[in-house]
Amino acid sequence: MNNKTPLLVTALIIVGLIAAFLAWELSASNKQNKNYEEEIAGLEAMMAGNGMNALMEDDIAGSLKNLLNEYNSVTTDNSELNDSIAIQKQKVTLLLQELENSEKSRKYTARELYKMRKEAETLRKVMKNYVHKVDSLNTLNLELQATIKVKDQTISTVKGERDEFKERTENLSKTVEMGSKLQILGLSAEAIRIRTSGSFTETSRAKRADQVKACFTIVANSIAEKGSKMFYMRVISPEGVVLTNTKSSQITVNGESIEVSVGRAVDYQGKAVDFCVFYEKATDELPKGDYKVEIYSEGLKVGTSTFGLK
Repeated sequence: MNNKTPLLVTALIIVGLIAAFLAWELSASNKQNKNYEEEIAGLEAMMAGNGMNALMEDDIAGSLKNLLNEYNSVTTDNSELNDSIAIQKQKVTLLLQELENSEKSRKYTARELYKMRKEAETLRKVMKNYVHKVDSLNTLNLELQATIKVKDQTISTVKGERDEFKERTENLSKTVEMGSKLQILGLSAEAIRIRTSGSFTETSRAKRADQVKACFTIVANSIAEKGSKMFYMRVISPEGVVLTNTKSSQITVNGESIEVSVGRAVDYQGKAVDFCVFYEKATDELPKGDYKVEIYSEGLKVGTSTFGLK
């Protein structure tokens, strides 16, 4: 027991020294902190007395107003980015309102103003980040617009080529279609008199005319459809009236229905054919004057001739 006493005493002494040292450190720290606070209070009082706080407030307010103008100048079509910018603008506006509300009392300390300035600097950094994003989006939009323009030009070119090809095809089809239509040559028209024997002779006298005859050659056409083909004759009197009888009919030409005097079929096999069409008068005597004869086939007028009666 006696051997342990010196050790215990030594331990108690060490603990006491440590406690005394810590107490001294704490006291010195508290004294130093108190000195710092007194120095800061003195500096703040000096700044307030010299108008430095007011100058700092004005400087921060000016910086915030410029920052708000910069935020207002940032424009983008991105709704999400616009919402984020609106939140930052609200923060700037609130800081400005705090400064404007405090101008009369000048209640802000230098420490508070310093903190507010740091917050304004943070908001400016955020704004620069938004400007960078907006510039990137605008650049991307310009690139997309350029790409779209190129594609539109390509589409327009392709469309133009397609329309041109379509037009050429349609023209070629029309050419082929027209080429497949029957054509005639050597059309001649005259009035004829029918004899009792059944033969006929040409006449130029109205009182002797029994029929109107039109003769022509159907041109050879290897691409025309072969088979039965109708040819129609239209005899127009000196008064401009189409002569008709019981065999007369109507046909469609260019979408319009017209009356024809007579029609006759021919078995066409692609080779040239000499052909005649006859119209028999329906009145006792054909009127005197000049007559016009028109020949139609497959919806087209293929020939015109004239003759006269006296």
